[in-house]
Amino acid sequence: MKIIIPGGGGFFGRNFVRVWKEEGRNPADLIVIDKNSHGLDYVKEFGVKTILADLSETGNWEKEFEKQDIVLCLNAQISGKTREPFERNNVTAVKNVLAATKKAGINKILHFSSAAVLSVRKDDYASTKEAGQKLVEKSGLQYAILQPSIMYGLTDSKNIGWLISFARKCPVFPIPGSGKYPRQPIFVDDVCRLVIKMLDNMPKNKVYSINGKSIVFFKDMIKSVLRAMGGFRFAMHIPVWVFKLCMVIGNKVMKNAPFTPDQLDSLTSGDVFPDYPWWDEFDIKVTPFDEGVKRMLTAESDQK
Repeated sequence: MKIIIPGGGGFFGRNFVRVWKEEGRNPADLIVIDKNSHGLDYVKEFGVKTILADLSETGNWEKEFEKQDIVLCLNAQISGKTREPFERNNVTAVKNVLAATKKAGINKILHFSSAAVLSVRKDDYASTKEAGQKLVEKSGLQYAILQPSIMYGLTDSKNIGWLISFARKCPVFPIPGSGKYPRQPIFVDDVCRLVIKMLDNMPKNKVYSINGKSIVFFKDMIKSVLRAMGGFRFAMHIPVWVFKLCMVIGNKVMKNAPFTPDQLDSLTSGDVFPDYPWWDEFDIKVTPFDEGVKRMLTAESDQK
């Protein structure tokens, strides 16, 4: 089974390549295309073929789809200060990937959408991910679409990884408002093993809501992280408007701020996504949140 992975240099792609090899699969069966050279350097260490290219622009990268069996479409723009990069990477890039898929005669695609498309909020990320998902649904290809909620794990710099990084720098961790915002975090290795099973036995034109087995309030996520890290660290609740003001200032001062005010609005919206027991259907042992955080910290220590 030959698999081509557009956007495979990102967070999920890096972990998928690692788990693929850990499961005894052949890395030579994978081709990763991404515009992130750092991400490509990471996956290259596992023995996969890598192509540096911007998927929002047509080019020679399309030839790599020839003689492949399945497309694992991971490209995504998660944050940004304007709508343009979301349109380019979540819509235009998907159009280009679908065109290359059809031209190469591939008829199967496993596409990563997002739980955000089900959110009560429709920010630039959610609306463009929804548009990309609809393109796949109307493509005429055999598809499986995943709508994962917040994923965390090794090489994570955006979600729990950012919380860990912040906690290392500051012993006092600010929590917006009450912090009672439901989250459904999933350890990325669990989703990697799910995807491998789907690739082995490709579902036909199905959309899966992929969320954590348990709801964890944001404040409790923070406390789990601080507890696992140890030392003198504690959480402090501050008004949402103060937290948001700090974010607005941070986004003006920092070139690549980790979070945006839109992401804070999404956090505090109180979304709870469909509770679908994918772990039962695909026989996946789900990693509890506390255990996942400990595994992240252990992996970081091992790499030092």
